[in-house]
Amino acid sequence: MRDRLPMLDLSGRSTHLGTGLLGTLAAEAVGNLRAMRQRSLLALLGIVIGTAAVIAMVAIGETAKQQALGQFKAMGTDLLAVHQDSAQPGRLTPFTPGDAAALRDRPEIDAVAPLAIAGVEIAHGRSRVTASVAGVTADLPPVARLRVAEGRFLSAFDEGQTFAVLGAGVARRLGEEGRPPAVGDVVRMGGYGYTVIGVLEETVANPLLPVDLNGAAFVPLAGLRRIAPAAGITTLIARMAPGVGDEAARQAAVTHFAQPHATGPRARPVVVQSARQLIAAMAEQMQVYTLLLSAIGAISLVVGGVGVMNVMLMSVVERRREIGVQLAVGARPRDIRAMFLVEALALSLAGGALGTALGTAAAAFYAQTAGWPFALPAVALPLGLGMSVAVGLFFGLYPAVRAARLDPIQALRGE
Repeated sequence: MRDRLPMLDLSGRSTHLGTGLLGTLAAEAVGNLRAMRQRSLLALLGIVIGTAAVIAMVAIGETAKQQALGQFKAMGTDLLAVHQDSAQPGRLTPFTPGDAAALRDRPEIDAVAPLAIAGVEIAHGRSRVTASVAGVTADLPPVARLRVAEGRFLSAFDEGQTFAVLGAGVARRLGEEGRPPAVGDVVRMGGYGYTVIGVLEETVANPLLPVDLNGAAFVPLAGLRRIAPAAGITTLIARMAPGVGDEAARQAAVTHFAQPHATGPRARPVVVQSARQLIAAMAEQMQVYTLLLSAIGAISLVVGGVGVMNVMLMSVVERRREIGVQLAVGARPRDIRAMFLVEALALSLAGGALGTALGTAAAAFYAQTAGWPFALPAVALPLGLGMSVAVGLFFGLYPAVRAARLDPIQALRGE
């Protein structure tokens, strides 16, 4: 038991707490928490961990969301990917160059690039890598916004040539055991020698595309059959016309292939994915993960709140005589409640501030490790502090009420 006189002057009869009394309560709260230093630190630790977990999860979720959005924005949010509907019964009929040309004529579509993909071993000197080889046309760079680091891309005059353009990742891998392939070098694919006419700049991965542009080699569409006779056009990459809505462009592509006269002897159902559609789905998925991880952090906050309540209850037991003296000299029950609530508020504010700083630092470190730009949502800081204060006051209310209900005579007799 602490044998000391009360510091509070509670003999006044005002109906409201003044600023001077609030300052006295704050000073008394800090002194009481320092007197119970070890227990206070344990309660503080729970608040810090819970708040840090909430802040870190919210910030990491926002950073991942911004990173995903950045990947799409780099290639444009006006992309469409038209795939064959594999859920339909029967043998799938590959697209044709005529399908791409007919779809390009739609007013909702600005450009279309057909894409055929095969997996092939690529050799250069002593280096051998297995990578995707995409049969493409000269329409791919403007649609996918590709830039050439050296040389040039395939043109309409290269259809019969054994020319290849390498993605930045493939060129880097082929140079691990020697010099990277340069313009004019010959790489071997499927038993044929292909002359490298260009190397692409590094580009961000786009989940909408069926191939990693960095990790692929590009050859003329018709020439892909040399090394992969069964390869056909499985995807059409389209860019919407300016001012066209996402749903209108998607519906136009579906309608186009539902018309037998536009696609050949029979209609072919297709699946059309848009960049905005994927962005919305990814944002929704990330929000679910963020809420789940934030709930885990909230559980830690609840544990910290229980710690605050335990500290306050122990304080009530140890300060029975002090509370009795304060009540005897004129303190009202609400003054005693305010004193203990201020202590809980001091614990939760300190824990919330430390936890916010720790969670922000952890999220920034994670973003730096992953190579992402750090993005802290505006709601993170008020959310962390608000939750910690709410939890601290909620769990501090019961000890405060219990202290306010003490009988002065019984409290003065108690040891």
